[in-house]
Amino acid sequence: MTEALPPLNGPILTERLRLRPFTLEDAPVTHRWFSDPEVMHHIPGGPDATLEDTQNRISRYLQHGQTHGFTKWLVTDRTTGELLGDGGLYTLPNDPRVELGFRFAREHWGHGYATEMARAWMEQYAMMRPDESLYGIVLPDHVRSQHVLEKLGFEPVGEEQVYGRVMKVYLHPHRDTRSTL
Repeated sequence: MTEALPPLNGPILTERLRLRPFTLEDAPVTHRWFSDPEVMHHIPGGPDATLEDTQNRISRYLQHGQTHGFTKWLVTDRTTGELLGDGGLYTLPNDPRVELGFRFAREHWGHGYATEMARAWMEQYAMMRPDESLYGIVLPDHVRSQHVLEKLGFEPVGEEQVYGRVMKVYLHPHRDTRSTL
């Protein structure tokens, strides 16, 4: 198993986005999408019922970042600062594999934010763990996320029980995804 690196502190900047770590103060705003049944339909565990559930989710992300050196972060509009969604890297339950995951508030679907955010995290992962593959774990009926993963070069490698549900597993074979000059 790979030794954890010091946690990333951020931010990570892309052309349109600013990715930054969560704080507990973000819970009231992020609860808007974490509690949305449509946004959370394809997320194991479903929507957060209460603000306390969202606070607990953020606490788990913060702890994961301390333990592994990476976790899910907030995705914000780089110009306005508006919170759009979240995404990042997370270890699978009881498994050393790392998955790339994301979700956005409904009004921000279809703008290419998931792909842009994912590319930035893939670059970080290539630097943090240059010899390890990255995974995407998606419900078989979540076609939109499958499309994003495939656009990023992930390939389906089968299905398995993850998070208590049968999930489609995607693999991004190791290669340095950083841009070349």
